[in-house]
Amino acid sequence: PPEHGQSRMVLLALETLRLHPASFDIHHVNARFSSTLEDIGDSSMGKMLLSVKYLTKTIWIRFRIKQPILYYVPGPVKWSSVLRDWMLLAVLRLFYSRVVFHWHAIGHGEWAHGSERLALDGPRWMDRMARKISARVLDAPFASITVSENSRKDSLAVASEKEFVISNGIEDPCPGFEEELLPKRQARQKEIAATAQPCFNILFLSHGTEEKGTLDALDCMIEVLEDSDPSWGFQLTFAGGISEAIRQRFDAAANTLTSRWPGRMRLIEEGYLEGSDKHRRFVANDIFLAPSRWESFGLTVAEAMAFGMQIVATGSDGVSGVLPPEHPYISPVANPPALAKSLLACCGNLRGSLAQEEANALRVRFLTHFQTSRFAENLVNALETLGAGLNRSESATGDRVASASHHPLQPVHVRVYLGDQNPKLGRSLGISRMTEVVLRELSEHGDLELSGIVSRSSIQMPAGTKSIVLPWKTKSRTLRVITDHLHPLLAPASPKPDLWYFPKGFLPRLHYFCQPSVVTIHDTIIQYYSDHYPTWRTETEYRYWASMLKHTLRNATSILTVSHSAKAQIVAFMSRHHIPPKQIDVTYEPCLYECFPQPDNPPKADYVLHLASREPHKRTEWLIREWVGAGKRGMQLPALHVIGSIPQAVESLAAQSDAIVRLPFLEDDALRSQFSTAKALILPSEIEGFGLPAIEAYYLGTPVCYTLGTSIEEVLTVATTHGGFHLDDPASFFAALEDVMRISPGEIHACGLKLRGTYAAQIVAEEMMKAFREARRRFLQAPDSADDLPSPETN
Repeated sequence: PPEHGQSRMVLLALETLRLHPASFDIHHVNARFSSTLEDIGDSSMGKMLLSVKYLTKTIWIRFRIKQPILYYVPGPVKWSSVLRDWMLLAVLRLFYSRVVFHWHAIGHGEWAHGSERLALDGPRWMDRMARKISARVLDAPFASITVSENSRKDSLAVASEKEFVISNGIEDPCPGFEEELLPKRQARQKEIAATAQPCFNILFLSHGTEEKGTLDALDCMIEVLEDSDPSWGFQLTFAGGISEAIRQRFDAAANTLTSRWPGRMRLIEEGYLEGSDKHRRFVANDIFLAPSRWESFGLTVAEAMAFGMQIVATGSDGVSGVLPPEHPYISPVANPPALAKSLLACCGNLRGSLAQEEANALRVRFLTHFQTSRFAENLVNALETLGAGLNRSESATGDRVASASHHPLQPVHVRVYLGDQNPKLGRSLGISRMTEVVLRELSEHGDLELSGIVSRSSIQMPAGTKSIVLPWKTKSRTLRVITDHLHPLLAPASPKPDLWYFPKGFLPRLHYFCQPSVVTIHDTIIQYYSDHYPTWRTETEYRYWASMLKHTLRNATSILTVSHSAKAQIVAFMSRHHIPPKQIDVTYEPCLYECFPQPDNPPKADYVLHLASREPHKRTEWLIREWVGAGKRGMQLPALHVIGSIPQAVESLAAQSDAIVRLPFLEDDALRSQFSTAKALILPSEIEGFGLPAIEAYYLGTPVCYTLGTSIEEVLTVATTHGGFHLDDPASFFAALEDVMRISPGEIHACGLKLRGTYAAQIVAEEMMKAFREARRRFLQAPDSADDLPSPETN
């Protein structure tokens, strides 16, 4: 107590577990810190003394029972709650090795691990220090219980060993809905549809705080009254009491509403409701308004669903986790104009014929997911699962022995790091496309279990695999570098993967937490740039990435690459930097477009295609200058479609030329269409690791012009010798272009089939599986000291 959503669910959990005495022995320390809703989150000396009292009781219980699980509800990101959690958990986790966190008040875990959505009051340095302490006391619990799929950020951030999503539940408040309330709802809808001057009854049911969106609701109504039909009226009921902290602002906004629209707006304010009074308000209103800015679980929204109401809400974590994903009346948080737009749409829909069907669908969703019986069943199953594992050995030695006896045909658990791959950022596009295809194929491999570490902005793991989703984006350089090196600490300690895979080819500095490791190094272009374009990046960047590549080559258990050309680059790099030779396996790259049938004779337009780049090794500037120059000399050429950013040096030249067609970055369907209808793809790169666009083009029925001596030549010559040219001989380029445009559709079709057979995703995945098993075998046969100690290069 006091009565609120969290206390109701904790009480229900206790009552549920006590109904199963054969499975659970419950010891409850009733940690009651507040007596009123306003008192929640406030600091006082009295609460500190209560913490000591509850701490003493919990430690005493620990010595009376065997192998206990400590169930604990972390508090919100407020100083009083954070200090309480520090005090209790710092001590209790010394006594209780198995702690289960039930994340009712969301935010503490993700804040502790860097989320910018929250911050403690006070100076930033104090907030940063507090995050570090919380990260330590919350680290790696035995299990976490989250209340919806949308509220998992805390569990993922603290690296829970196990995780359960258990939606909160309530008893059905309308057991006679079909017989009693549904006819009333249908009659009310007909009434609204038939009258020329409808009045829409709207209910806000929550404790009236700014966080619950109370003031946003009033601001929303101003927008609604300004934009709606003047014949419409509205009655808005605030039930649950208004916090004194916002009372003055609430009254001012309410007076504005009722004075500007006296005949159209009526406000009703009620205190805390329960029982029949609460039931009466749900029945009497048409629309439930849930504008909360921050919610772990929309319990009142679930109640409104049970009453068959229309619901207009903001997309806070908990509320959007309760409503169906396709719900039409969800708007961004703290955005009254967007909320007003949703509310107006809902009111308009109430005058139509499908409104009650939508509300009935929400009622069915409540019955399916959010009843106490479902909550109780899921909670009991989860905690029985945890209890069943208490007798299993968890020693490091036991883990090592179990791993060493890993049968060669048992599934291999591979953990993949993807936080360093952000779509459309930097040089990751081709690598990301390759990674997605490879992982999708590997996820269907029966001998493999995949899990991943991803960020909110990075590419994601394939459907059906598990992910640790870091609660931040890795687009910024600082967060990306920090995440690249510290992500091993964010992964759960159990279950341990059999190996780690880094598809972008860089090991973290904490590589000794990621053993054994397999990396795919795509090229050594960073060294090429340092040698040939030293001013393109800063000296610091060149040093950093070169050091990362050296670190990876020295410490990775197994090294893969994507072509023999790339392998030669890596060998030369290792020799140059005195890195001992290692085995390097070539797996090649699969193509995203292999899922499309090889076209026989696709229709062609009068243009050729180039994927532009400002990076000098792509030679976009060279191509544009040669193309424009050839046109001025009278050469008859098709148009050159250039997709993406071009070097500034040729911006004006391209703009003034009718032969150049500039196109922005394209989404995949549009890009595939450009590939398919082009007469040729031009790839004048100086250096590549593989050259994925070359086989993408042939898979879609388009031949390729490319620079001889690069990996593209190696990749394509398994099927064709057409299209090669020398960059220092422009005449050879135009001759190669003329050559490929004469290739018959039948020959292009045959080339595509040959390339598909060579670089099929299934073949690449099989080669990678061999590398995974070999890396695992080598690691298990290595001395323990080599496994456990960082190498000298770590520093």
